[in-house]
This record gives sequence, C-alpha cells and structure tokens, in this order.
Amino acid sequence: MLRNPASRIQWRSRSAAVAWSISAVGIVVFGGGLIYATAGEVLRQTRALPPKPPEVTRDVIVRRAEDLMGRRASFRILLFSDEFRWRLNSSEALDNMPPQPHFTPEMKAVLNDAKEVICVGASSEETPGGLSFERGRIEEERRAARRAEQIALWVRQVVSRPIPVRKLNIGHHVPTGHARDTSNQRRVVIILVLDRDERTNIDQALRAAMAQESVRAPIFDALLTQYSLTTATSFTWVE
Repeated sequence: MLRNPASRIQWRSRSAAVAWSISAVGIVVFGGGLIYATAGEVLRQTRALPPKPPEVTRDVIVRRAEDLMGRRASFRILLFSDEFRWRLNSSEALDNMPPQPHFTPEMKAVLNDAKEVICVGASSEETPGGLSFERGRIEEERRAARRAEQIALWVRQVVSRPIPVRKLNIGHHVPTGHARDTSNQRRVVIILVLDRDERTNIDQALRAAMAQESVRAPIFDALLTQYSLTTATSFTWVE
C-alpha cells in the first residue's frame, strides 16, 4: 500500500509537518490554476473566427493590445467597401433616414461573434459654405457623430443577441490643401471587441492596437492622426 511521503519523514514538530502539507497542497492548487488559465488563454487566442464578409475590403485582427495598466483586449477592425462609403456621404442622406443596407449572412455572423461593437463616424475635410473654418469644423464633427449613430442603428437591427454597441466620433478630416475626391475620408469602419480582460480600458487598448498596426494598415494611422477628435489623449464617444 502506498503511503504519504510526508509520513516517512521524521519532522521536528507537528507544526512543521502541517506546514509542509499546506505548502504541498498550495503548489498543487496553484499549478492546476495556472494550467487552467493557460488553456483558457490559448483557447481565446486560437478560436476560429467567422470569415471576412463580402462587404469588407480590409479585415485586420489585433490581439492582446494593452491599456496603460497592462490589461488586454483583442480587436477585429473592418473597413467597408465603396458601396457603404457612399451611403453616408451627405447630410441630406442622414436627414432622410438612409435605407438599411443589406448585410450578408457572413456579415451578421461576424457581428454576432463580437463581445462589443464600435461604430466609427467620420467627416471629410469639406465644411459648409458661409461658415468660418472653426464653425464649419464643429458642424462636421456633429455630422460625424450622426454617422456613428446611424451605423450603430444598422448594427442593432441585425444582431441577434444583446451586444454592447459603442459609437466613436473621430471628427473632421484635417485639410489637405488641395481639391480632390474626398470620399475616401468618409470610409465606414466598424471595430469588434473579440475579447477583453476585466476592467480593460477599451479607449486606451484600441488606441494601442491602431498604433501597433499603423504600418501594416495605413488606415489606422489616418484614423489616429488625420481627424480632429483623435489627436487628444482620449477618444470622443457618442452617448
């Protein structure tokens, strides 16, 4: 019959034997917890994601971006096609309630796979005629907020379970100094939070994710540096 190894050791006192037993149990419990946590992290990082939908021209996944406290979040950033860019190209379209776009089953699967959805609203560099630049910028920042709200409305109508939906206003594109087609400045972007640590600051982690991938995906550098409301230390969220 096997015997506990501790029973074969001649301890100087009963308290020493008890302390050894407690330490052994603690090691076993800690080791089991570490294995469980490691397995959970591996599962989170390797789980299969729904494929890129046809509406999306660029699909970038950024894993384990950290906030200033080292807490992490993973994101999937979706840049939509020209069809969606032009749906939001004017204030008139917004005022007249643009029709619900047709999201494919693939797009719905991607949205429903997220822990959170962030809808990005942007405005191009033009400003309304007859206004000063500062006043015009304020009006364009309001328009960007309305675009974020409209995208959020579309998203809520197609998700099949309760998913938090945030609205990010990146504001008015900085002047480029020359006339050209500015539709590219109104690209529709939706950001999915795939997973997050408890109490992760999504604002900080998202900024870190964009900065990390700005070389591989220049659109992120533009979002961080070319719009009026992203150059501050924190993002502007629409309530």
